[in-house]
Amino acid sequence: MTLQNLKNKVNISAAGYGHKNIQIVFRGKKYNSTTTNTLATDRVNSDDDRKIKGLYYENIKEAYLSLYNECKRANNLRWCNTPQSKTT
Repeated sequence: MTLQNLKNKVNISAAGYGHKNIQIVFRGKKYNSTTTNTLATDRVNSDDDRKIKGLYYENIKEAYLSLYNECKRANNLRWCNTPQSKTT
């Protein structure tokens, strides 16, 4: 998934002190979750997209992907998009 796809699928808004609401679009439906992952939300809101070694999220794409996966986990959605293997 590209950074532009993630930006289109993930919306972040304030929910309260230290909390953010995450809304994602997964397979055409919208799902919501609340996060306290300020490392990821601060990196997403950063204008600096340089890859910086030593940071927990080295670039913005990693932060978006972390929030996207966190919302999927909170809503009990499948982790991967790979089809199930068929048994014969």
